[in-house]
Amino acid sequence: MASDSEATDLKRMLKKIAFYLLLLTGSFILWIALEFLAQQLSDRFDPLRVDHKKKTLSINQSYFDDYFLYRLPAFYTTSASNRAIHLEKKNRFRIFCLGESTTAGYPYNTFPQYNCPVSYPNYLRAILQYNKNMPEIEMLNAGCDALNSLSVLQLFADLRKFQPDLVIIYSGHNEFFGPNEFALPKEKAMFYQNEKLAENFLRLRRTFLYQGIRWLLQFLPKRMRVEHQDYAAWSQKNYILSNDPLNEAVQKNYRQNLTQIARMARTAGIKLVFCTPVSNWTFPPFISRHGREFAKLELARWDSLFQQAKTAFQKGEYRDAITLYDKIKQMDSTYADLYFQSGKAYAKLNEKEAGLELWRAKDFDAMPFRAKSSISVICRETAVRENVVVADLEQLFIQLSNGFYPNPNLFVDHLHPNDEGTFHIAAELARVIVANGLIPGITGIQCPDFEECRKVLKITDADVNRVEYDLTNESYLASLAKLNPEIESFLSRIRDKAVRHLENAHAPLSGSDKENKK
Repeated sequence: MASDSEATDLKRMLKKIAFYLLLLTGSFILWIALEFLAQQLSDRFDPLRVDHKKKTLSINQSYFDDYFLYRLPAFYTTSASNRAIHLEKKNRFRIFCLGESTTAGYPYNTFPQYNCPVSYPNYLRAILQYNKNMPEIEMLNAGCDALNSLSVLQLFADLRKFQPDLVIIYSGHNEFFGPNEFALPKEKAMFYQNEKLAENFLRLRRTFLYQGIRWLLQFLPKRMRVEHQDYAAWSQKNYILSNDPLNEAVQKNYRQNLTQIARMARTAGIKLVFCTPVSNWTFPPFISRHGREFAKLELARWDSLFQQAKTAFQKGEYRDAITLYDKIKQMDSTYADLYFQSGKAYAKLNEKEAGLELWRAKDFDAMPFRAKSSISVICRETAVRENVVVADLEQLFIQLSNGFYPNPNLFVDHLHPNDEGTFHIAAELARVIVANGLIPGITGIQCPDFEECRKVLKITDADVNRVEYDLTNESYLASLAKLNPEIESFLSRIRDKAVRHLENAHAPLSGSDKENKK
């Protein structure tokens, strides 16, 4: 009798297991079917949305917002202009610009109240359209603040079906943390360096199930949610030394992502331009850290020598300061601010070593918000290997300076070009595009000057200065200034210059008079 009872219990248990397996399988199949149906009926996860009434394809902001785990109020991630193209391509020549904040037009895209259309896609459109022999140019700015090369790879894959003739890729500054910097700790950033895991996670985000769960998560207690953190506090916990394995993973993945973009473009018959990312080497390092442990007395000696060198610099004794900095390098050769201070001394003497020292300061910065030199090298090498045209913007900005380092007068902060710098990027891209025959039948081009382009785009000094003033007070740099006193000095110079220019033009800081006139 006991065995019959056990057999009956076993049958019941097997039936329960079968029932739950069937229920689980059925639920999974139902979810797949509903998800498929919903995605067929919706363009929620497409980078461009169809407007049948206007007969246009326009930027879908939700698509770009999905790259971020957190939400910030008034966080303008994409460009304020070149956001739409015609639904029917016809004979138009389509140029898509993909990349990060420089492409989106940061910081000018983040203050829409000033309607300041500074971005290299805007300037490029103005330059190309200045030439009457050009076909009708259709420009789409698909740049988004904080995107990294993996995000750009996915974006490129999703945009192929919209038939671009030419795609310009500007990527490299956000390779370490991507869209979720200031939210995820460094350890979790390694997750995004695992290509397969990261790609599958990005696919999961493009589902209504994920978005539904994400909506529900906002009701969790604050301590359990992924939230944007204080910039300076986050940076002090998540700095990255030059010997961190994350550096190698970043280089490997950046190379793979650019290679995949190049091969997809070739298969689809899309012409491609890679841009080397350019940054301001004269901007002070965010975080400097010693590459080795110091004994207490040795550290005191290091600090003493460093202070002596700074004092010599302040007195104008630049050669003495350099001698002291060279002595300090023998004790520790990975401290970013050491090279930055040495570079400043060489710059005062107008010697070429200034470029090398400032370049090292950027590369040893423990908060890699600027692309390391290895990124530019990989960009150039991948372009050669995959037969892709390259616009070497880093070299361009060096040529526009004293030949030692990128011209600091062409930047608004640590890496974003200012109005004039943005124009130079566009002018170089126009030259590269025509020189390489990327627009059929076009072998020469006339480039209007900076002021002519500004006039066409209705860019005013007042609006540019208002944006740059607000940048010093409201951007993440205002918080990151806590990391290095010299950053606050840099911001003060930008702020004072903006105020001075506005006062000379008798224009208010807020631009409220313009709003009142409207």
